[in-house]
Amino acid sequence: MEANQSASQVYGIERHTLCLASVSGDSIHSRFALGTLGITEPSEIHLVDFDSDEKALSSTVYKHKCGIRALESTPWNPSQFLAINHSVSAASLPVELVELPEDNLETGSSVQDRPVRSIAELDISSAESSLPRSLACHPASHCQKAAIVSPTEVSIWEVGQGKLEQMSSIAASRYSLEEIQSAAWHPTNAFQLSTTDDICVRSWDLRADSKNMQTMTIDYAHSGKVRALDYNPNLPYIMASGGDDGCVRLWDTRNFSSPLLEIANHSHWIYCVAFNPNHDQLLLSAGADGLVNLESIVSVSSACAIADIDYMSETGSASSSGKELSDTEEKASDGLVAQYDDHETSVYAGKWSKADPWVFASLSFDGRLVINAVPQSEKYKILL
Repeated sequence: MEANQSASQVYGIERHTLCLASVSGDSIHSRFALGTLGITEPSEIHLVDFDSDEKALSSTVYKHKCGIRALESTPWNPSQFLAINHSVSAASLPVELVELPEDNLETGSSVQDRPVRSIAELDISSAESSLPRSLACHPASHCQKAAIVSPTEVSIWEVGQGKLEQMSSIAASRYSLEEIQSAAWHPTNAFQLSTTDDICVRSWDLRADSKNMQTMTIDYAHSGKVRALDYNPNLPYIMASGGDDGCVRLWDTRNFSSPLLEIANHSHWIYCVAFNPNHDQLLLSAGADGLVNLESIVSVSSACAIADIDYMSETGSASSSGKELSDTEEKASDGLVAQYDDHETSVYAGKWSKADPWVFASLSFDGRLVINAVPQSEKYKILL
């Protein structure tokens, strides 16, 4: 494991936080948004910009009418967010599409008195036991879909033209699912979604009828609850999962009898796994142990697949992960690249920057946002 060669940038607020979103901005600044729970204080959305050249942070704070449990930036409009409200009342429904005032998106360093603008609200369930807990927007900007996850159901919504329209749903009772934890979209297929419930990982074809909707089930993905899931953006048949057993596992959805790779560098529950959107040999994980781990998983990445193709074109024979690929393995190999212990409480979210592929952020419950960068030595291994 290599030491962190760049100082962490810390943005701290005296608020409890659970949710972090990576936002599309300009090509210079890495932009992140965090929402506060608003337990004992007014709720806010903080828009934080990081200039990697100047190593400088700036922020704009917007008022929100109630606490935020989950927050996602919509890929089709960087000023719009889907939010799951932490507290539900007559004045606020569980899920909300909000917009930040566009004339303030570039300013930074100020607190706005006016609230975010509510575009649409969605009342999924009024029962406390089935209130939404997480959400996932499809990563393709042309596919304006979102999955809203509650313990008893995943509902699929079309988001566009300032309205939310339900398309389909996956009910736990219909498919004998345990408490549903999370969902992740296939990066290129607008109708394929994966979910986690208890120790299982499942995939669904949203075009199929209810009898044929479930296309894959990993019955024992982890020995504890599976709380985190992500698709490899460059190899969509590869998924990463994180569980209460402190392990991250990599799966090939074409043959999922056993994991391709298992990583055990956490000592407590894992809340987040995230592939680097450009260099998928890099994987983030974060959890209840307060640690953020940067892992190299080159053996199950597109870099290894490309090396296989290059070898076959040169030699006319199939390569293996052994001696033939030694040059690739010398550049980068599987293992823990860096471990970040900047947080003092559970880390609930980790996100890669949409502007700079080497920058990532993590957020802990105590309101500490930490921005880090991939170590230079690992960056050179990938690029050279």
